[in-house]
Amino acid sequence: MPIYNVAPYVEKSLLSALNQTFVDIEYLLVDDKGTDESMDIVHRIISMHPRGKNVRIIDQKYNQGTAAARNVMVANATGEYLFIMDSDDVISPDCIDILYQKMKQYSVDFIAGSFQRQTWDGDIYPGGYRYKDTLIKDGDYAVAEYRYGQGHEIFVATWNKLYKVQFLRNNNIRCIDGYMIDDVWFTYQVIMCARSCCLVSDCTLFYTYNPNSVTSVRYSQKLSEQYVGTLSLKSEWIHGLRNKSFYNGLMYDILKMSVYHSYCIGNSEFVSPVDKQKLLSNLLSRKFPYPSHWYFNKFLFKALPFLLFYSFPMSIKIWVIRFIVSINLKDKVKRWFHF
Repeated sequence: MPIYNVAPYVEKSLLSALNQTFVDIEYLLVDDKGTDESMDIVHRIISMHPRGKNVRIIDQKYNQGTAAARNVMVANATGEYLFIMDSDDVISPDCIDILYQKMKQYSVDFIAGSFQRQTWDGDIYPGGYRYKDTLIKDGDYAVAEYRYGQGHEIFVATWNKLYKVQFLRNNNIRCIDGYMIDDVWFTYQVIMCARSCCLVSDCTLFYTYNPNSVTSVRYSQKLSEQYVGTLSLKSEWIHGLRNKSFYNGLMYDILKMSVYHSYCIGNSEFVSPVDKQKLLSNLLSRKFPYPSHWYFNKFLFKALPFLLFYSFPMSIKIWVIRFIVSINLKDKVKRWFHF
C-alpha cells in the first residue's frame, strides 16, 4: 500500500487490511514522503494492532509517486503472492481469504475480484464491476485471447488482484516510474503475459471515487504525454503478434483509445495549442503493422471505421477531432467505450 497524503482515509483503509480473516499476511507500506500526518496515523495504528509486527514500512527517502511505490512492492515482497491496494480504498474482511482459496484451487497467474465504487462517505457510486466466475487456463496468450479475441472485460487496475509474485518478476511486469496512470500499462502487461487467470464474482474491494483525482479532471500536459506514451508502448508490443487471431482486438483497442485521448486532449484547457497539435499528430499516426492475416471477426468490423479514419491526411483527422470537441460529442453519447 503506497502512503502519500491520505490522512482522511488511511486509517479505515489500513484497518480493513489488518483485520483480514486470512491469518498469514505480510503488509508492505511504502512511505512516499507526503506532507500531511498520514504516516503518524499509520505508526499509531500498527503500534496498537495485534498484527502490527507483520507490517514492514519501506522508506522512499523522497516522493517518487505511486508507480515507483508499486514497483518497490513487487521487488520487496517476500511471500508467494502479492495483493495491491490503494490507501483510500477498503477491502472486505474475507478479501484475501477468498482470492487465496481460488489461487490454491486453480494455481493461475492472477485472481481478480469484483468491486464496488463508493464515495468518501461510503455511499455506493455507479461504476463498479462484477465478474462472472470464470477460469481461463489455456496456455500462451490465453488471457489476451479472452480479452482481445472474445471481447470480455478485465478491469484496468493494479488493485484488487492477487498475483503470483514470480509471474510478475519473470515477465518483468512493472509500472512506469513517474506515470500517474500506472494502472493502464501494468494491466496491459499482465493481460498479455498471463497464461491463466480466475475472475471472481465476490465483491472484495470498495473503491473510493475521487472526482478531483488526476485522472478524473481534464487532461494536463503531463497526463496527456503519459497517455500518448502508453499507447506507443502498446503499439510496439503487438508488432510480433500480427498472425494471432486476436490481433484485430489489439488494433481496435489502440485505435479506439487513441481517438478517445485525442478528444480529451483537444478538449483540455491545460494543454497549449502547439502541444495539442504535436500530441494529436502522435496519437493519430498508426504505429503498428496491419495483420499478416485478416481474420473476419467482430473486432475487424469494429476496427475498420478507425482504420479508414486513420487513412485520412493528418490535417483532416485533426480537424475532425476539433469539430467533435466543438459540438461536445463525447458528453452527448456519454462514455461509449471503456479501457
